[in-house]
Amino acid sequence: MRPVLLSTPLLLVACTSGTGKGPVLASSSGQSSYAIHYSEELSASTKAINDAQTQEKTLASSFGGRVDELRKPDWDKVDLIVEDSDQAGKSADFAGAHTDADAVKAFWDNEKDTITGRVAGSAQHTNKEAGCTADVAGGVAFALNDAMNKQLQKKLRARNEAFVVLERYRVSLGQQNVASLEKLADDVSQASYDVHVLMVVQRDRLQRLTADRDSVKKTLDKYIQDETAFQAEPGRTEPEKKASQDRITAANKSKADIDTAAQQAEAVSKQIDAQIDASTKDYEDALKGLRAKIVDKKKQEPPAKSG
Repeated sequence: MRPVLLSTPLLLVACTSGTGKGPVLASSSGQSSYAIHYSEELSASTKAINDAQTQEKTLASSFGGRVDELRKPDWDKVDLIVEDSDQAGKSADFAGAHTDADAVKAFWDNEKDTITGRVAGSAQHTNKEAGCTADVAGGVAFALNDAMNKQLQKKLRARNEAFVVLERYRVSLGQQNVASLEKLADDVSQASYDVHVLMVVQRDRLQRLTADRDSVKKTLDKYIQDETAFQAEPGRTEPEKKASQDRITAANKSKADIDTAAQQAEAVSKQIDAQIDASTKDYEDALKGLRAKIVDKKKQEPPAKSG
């Protein structure tokens, strides 16, 4: 999920003026930097909506299995963890943390090969100077990626009240149960976030992006004209002209991709409200089933001693 897709709506909340009115943000459709990447953003937003729906269904289907992993826990605490996780997924604090985490993850996914290569190269050089010939590149790549994912997970968990409960009752719940409950809390909070926040934000962004289509095309036409005029200026070197032509090629490709991306976006837009309703119902049904299962488990097992 691309973080920029979430940052704008949350920013509107954060930047409300003293008069009670939010900022009026002008469209970026007249900016060539926006227009060049417009089709990519449109495709990413379309994909994000479909991905969120798929993710919710996958996570919701796993709720019952997480409960089956538990061994005689305090079922009242389990129910509280589920409730807190559901509420976290709807909260502004969790949504803000998710936006930050998504931004970092998107950057990492795009740049990790370059960053890992540099870090691994430096580590390998240091290793060689120390007289060791072992190849450390694989270990460095794994460690960096693992550390990044764990820190992002930690950031989200810090915004979920369920993890306060888990930490408080870690000893009495037992390590095995805690491990399963952490996964359950992650799954419930993420699924709740998907249907209550992410899909709604993506819908609104998709509508704004779609509205920019014609203006973006005009911006790209002007950009191409400006680059062509730049090449005709006196004194332009061959390298400058080549770089300019490369930019024109990129702009033409972006323009050619717009209609296809827009058609896909419009198809999604027509059914997005139905998708949100279906995903929300699926989540709520799964949550209801999860709570019913916890009640049944509580009836079947004697209450555990509270720590």
